Amino acid sequence: MREEVKWWFETAKINLRRAERAFNAEDYEECAFWAHQTVEFALKVLIIFLGESPPKTRNLRRLYESVRKKISLDEQLLAELTPYYSVSRYPDIFMGVPNVHKNTAKKFLDFAKEVIRITGEKIGFE
Repeated sequence: MREEVKWWFETAKINLRRAERAFNAEDYEECAFWAHQTVEFALKVLIIFLGESPPKTRNLRRLYESVRKKISLDEQLLAELTPYYSVSRYPDIFMGVPNVHKNTAKKFLDFAKEVIRITGEKIGFE
């Protein structure tokens, strides 16, 4: 296994812990951001594991296209989570300060955990 796979997977798990800490601190915008980063990195782990170079994108559905034959994820959640990278960093995109509800953050956090679990199983970790 390429060393890169391990690096990306460890970073994805660190991002998941960041999402969990943000959720516990009731910083739901930050939780959504780190959940996005977790899923993004996990998808890139699988792409690298398969011997490809991941595209330079934050679009989770686009990343998923590269691995959809290997894993099954909720595409609606991927589409819903994708904008939260930009929303949490660039308030002018949606003309204001983002406001993420606790239930939304929890949904994204749970999804990120699922993606990490699935990724770990696929690459033989966890």
